[in-house]
Amino acid sequence: MISESAVASDVVTIQAPAEWVWSILVDFERYSEWNRFCPQIKSTLELGAAVEMMTDLGFGLQPQIEYITCIEAPKKIAWSMENKPGDPIHACRSQYITALSHNSCSYYTVDDFSGEHMPAMLEQFAVGIERGFNRCASDLKDYAEKRYQQSCAQ
Repeated sequence: MISESAVASDVVTIQAPAEWVWSILVDFERYSEWNRFCPQIKSTLELGAAVEMMTDLGFGLQPQIEYITCIEAPKKIAWSMENKPGDPIHACRSQYITALSHNSCSYYTVDDFSGEHMPAMLEQFAVGIERGFNRCASDLKDYAEKRYQQSCAQ
C-alpha cells in the first residue's frame, strides 16, 4: 500500500508462532536463505547499531545503511536513515509481528517518510519499495512456515 508519506507491504498470515518468525527476522546472517528483497544484511541486534543492507528495488542490488531505532521482541523492529536535521528525506522502516494464536501470527512492514524531497522520492521509488516489501513478506511467510513444519515433523 502506498500513501502520501508511507509504503507498506500487505499483511500476511504466517502459520508459525510469533517467536519463531521473530527469530528468523533478527537472524541477519541468514537473510540470503529467504529474503529476495534484502538478501544481504549485516548488523547486531542492538539499538543504534548500523544495518548495512543490499536491497533490490527492481534494478539490482543497491547498498543502504540505516540504524536500529526500536527493538520490541517479538513484536517490532525498526531501523532508520541517519535522519539529520535538514536532510531532504527521512525514513523509518518498521516490521511488525502480531501473534494470532499459539501457532500463527501476522507480519507486515512499513516505511514512513518525511522531508522536502519525499514526494519526488515516492513518485520515483514507491512502487519498487512496495513490490520489495511484499516480496519480503511473502518470502518470510514461505520460509518460516517451511522451517516450522519441518521442526514439528522431527
